[in-house]
Amino acid sequence: MSLHNSNSDIEHSLGELHVTVRNLGGISQGEMVFSPGVTIISGSNASNKSSFLRGVVGVLGGPTPPVKSDAERGTVTLRSDDEEYYLEVENRDGRNVVTGANRVSESSNLCELFVALGETNPIRRSILADGDLYELLMRPVDTAEIEENIERLSERKRELDGQLSEFDKMEDRLPGIQARAENVRAELEDIEASLREVRSEIESQEPASGEDDVFDELNETRAKRERVRDQIRTQQEAVRSLKTELEEVITQKAQFDPANSETDVESLGTEIEQLHHQKQQLTTTINALSPIVEMNTQLLDDGEEIPREMKSDEIVAELDPTSRTVTCWTCGTAVEQGEIAKQVSTVREILQEKRDQREVLTEQIRTLEEQKREVEQREAEREELAADEQSLEAEIERREGLLSELRERKTALDDEVGRLTEEAKTVDGRDDALLDRYDDVADLEYERGQRENELADIEAEIERLESNLERRDDVEDERDSVATRLREQRERIESLERELVTTFNEAMQRVLDRLDYENVERVWIERLTGSDETPSETEFELHVVRTSEDGAAYEDTVESLSKSEREVIGLVVAFAGYLAHDVASELPIVVVDAVEMLDAERIQGLLDYFEMHAEYVIAAVLPEEATELAETYPTISTATFAAES
Repeated sequence: MSLHNSNSDIEHSLGELHVTVRNLGGISQGEMVFSPGVTIISGSNASNKSSFLRGVVGVLGGPTPPVKSDAERGTVTLRSDDEEYYLEVENRDGRNVVTGANRVSESSNLCELFVALGETNPIRRSILADGDLYELLMRPVDTAEIEENIERLSERKRELDGQLSEFDKMEDRLPGIQARAENVRAELEDIEASLREVRSEIESQEPASGEDDVFDELNETRAKRERVRDQIRTQQEAVRSLKTELEEVITQKAQFDPANSETDVESLGTEIEQLHHQKQQLTTTINALSPIVEMNTQLLDDGEEIPREMKSDEIVAELDPTSRTVTCWTCGTAVEQGEIAKQVSTVREILQEKRDQREVLTEQIRTLEEQKREVEQREAEREELAADEQSLEAEIERREGLLSELRERKTALDDEVGRLTEEAKTVDGRDDALLDRYDDVADLEYERGQRENELADIEAEIERLESNLERRDDVEDERDSVATRLREQRERIESLERELVTTFNEAMQRVLDRLDYENVERVWIERLTGSDETPSETEFELHVVRTSEDGAAYEDTVESLSKSEREVIGLVVAFAGYLAHDVASELPIVVVDAVEMLDAERIQGLLDYFEMHAEYVIAAVLPEEATELAETYPTISTATFAAES
């Protein structure tokens, strides 16, 4: 059975969870079994409660736990009824490297923010530091993907709107084109009637046998001339169209002229290479500093992780733990733990600064590489346009040469028609009027051909318009579908924002009622939308309402809350994210640590609320609270862990 389970109704269907941790944190080996519901882990400070929970969180999908200082590798396994998950970590030159894993979830953000509710939970820390709640609660939402979807759907909607607008224009044009087709058909009928009439006149004056040869030749020559005239007109239209296209290509190519570009591919490549070199230097520095921070952090994390020969037995160390002396692993001298902590903090700040610088360089490289791709694409387009320009110039030259030949042929045919006309005038029984009738036949046949071509073009256009208009219903349906999906995408973020606010406000009120803080009447989040200048920005503002001694309610600041109250708020905000993001469907488990600021009764109230929505709730508490909670929840002691070897 998979650990993944819809948890809308807690049915405790996943059975027991067997967790084994080896050589992680300060643990040589620790095993625990968790049944559905709340389980308490009991242990004093520095008893490796947190190390065990870090192992649990790691195999669930959260941050990777550190390998034990005296071990090379560590593992954690989690078995449910019929599924087994594991995480294998190695210490490689001070760095914890995952060498094998089958985690419960790949959603590290969900696990870190809403499942691992320990002291280092980003939301709890944000409440204590008055940080940005909105960014943390909305982090699992891929807003970039949503914005891309919105842009893609918006573009598609614009395309469909454009098509529908074209359909409107087609509908407006269609009646006029259909009317023009009817007019051309009528004109063709008139031309046909005129041809019949003229041919009838010619037939009434049939020449004697053998005398009409010259007339036949004249008519044939005129027909040739008309065909050449048509060819000239066609070529002239083609040349005009090609020249227009050539002008457009030349204009487009001018936009891609390298002289108009501020950068070129070569200079961009050089700059990118330099930034890669700088980034590599930063990476080398980061790789050198990281093991120092990790090793010293692990050294200071749990008291039992410091080898005995590195500890001091001074009484002052018991009164002030930060004054304990340890042997510095780099120089061998005895220094106070507090001093090491300060140095580690300083190195950590430097390390973060280097990481930030590397992130800036990474973004600069990405921007320059995108710019380089754009320049390369523009260059390719310019070359393609240059090729088109040459092709068009060659085609224009070819057609202009053909036009010159056609004009010469027409001149020759004009001369031939003139010669045959003079010859026909010498034939007995023929007058100038009859010769004019032959000219009329040629003109009418030419005009008929023109009208037939025009009618064919008009009918083709009518067919095209009618065919396009048949698609209108499909386009309208797609446009409605795209508009609906676009609206859903635009409302998706806002809907989740409102759900997070509502979920927290309801949860916080229920928890406050359970925990019974004396003068805290209400804690709630207000969703603040952006201004006219920044309409897309949203914030979550935390409000605190207290009651005075006379019972009057007034608004106070978050800073006025006690650490205990702020920790509870942080836990509830994180759990509101667990509910709003439906984390239970993927991770039906909540891991709670660092609640020593609460008494046993309030811990119970908090855990009971978590249990209403998560199938497994694992909480680490001190022995005194565990004693009070043992009658309510199953309790496991860290004393069961194997002693250090």
